[in-house]
Amino acid sequence: MNRTVLAAALSVIAAAPAFATSTFQQTCSNIQFIYGAQGQATISATCLRADGSPNATSLAIQGVSNNNGTLTRVGGASTFQKSCGNITIAAKDANMVSLSALCRSSSGASISTSIGLNGIKNINGVLSY
Repeated sequence: MNRTVLAAALSVIAAAPAFATSTFQQTCSNIQFIYGAQGQATISATCLRADGSPNATSLAIQGVSNNNGTLTRVGGASTFQKSCGNITIAAKDANMVSLSALCRSSSGASISTSIGLNGIKNINGVLSY
């Protein structure tokens, strides 16, 4: 029974976008943070389509919040952009992209923090989870 529970848990983790590595940075350039519609936290980039042509694309960042000055994973829409500034996105290597910011703590201090952005892909020139 324990193996069944473990196997089920591992299959859920493997299927969850939050745990998959990001690969979009391998075929996208001009990667940056922007405020999207209604102040949504958004990634903007120019990504290559299958035919090699470039496409301007963007994607709302999902599931990141500011927890007392630290970027953390949550479900649903991101809210960190409401209490963080100096927000940047950087491709660390072929499998790692990080989101960095200065976020306010409950005491009002600005804390430098970062978190990996996982599970983002380039699907024929369009960013997607």
